[in-house]
Amino acid sequence: MTYTLITNGLVLDCETSTATAADILINQGRIETVGPPGIEAPHDAAVIDAAERLIIPGLINSHTHGHGSLYKGGGDRWTLELLLNAGPWLAGERTLEHKYLAASLAAAEMLCKGCTAVYDLYVEIPAPTLEGMRAVGQAYSDAGIRAVVAPMIADRTFFQA
Repeated sequence: MTYTLITNGLVLDCETSTATAADILINQGRIETVGPPGIEAPHDAAVIDAAERLIIPGLINSHTHGHGSLYKGGGDRWTLELLLNAGPWLAGERTLEHKYLAASLAAAEMLCKGCTAVYDLYVEIPAPTLEGMRAVGQAYSDAGIRAVVAPMIADRTFFQA
């Protein structure tokens, strides 16, 4: 068994909106115990000193477009209409590897910001594919982020709207 003990942190209680000193014992990637400072842990547990740190539950990004991670910063003066118009040439002709890479990059960015779960509206041009959705889902799984991957589709084109 692999144990990690996080000590000296302030743990946020979401119900009371307060933070109190606590230790957290993690066993094989899952929280086993949250308790007052000084909780018992196996002698071989890895110890993380969280002094002067606030420990919060993982955040949820409930609306993202992981396919866009490969072209961030590509058009700093674009309006939404210009971005939507450019979608086919920005996200079209991607291989499964490109789709996996885009979702991996999105996952890494979110994890660095504290997000541990995501709802991703992922676009595939010209239409969603099972293989593409699986590649995106695999990328999130490999990164350790919980994800719902939804194909981004519409019954009208951008030009018909």
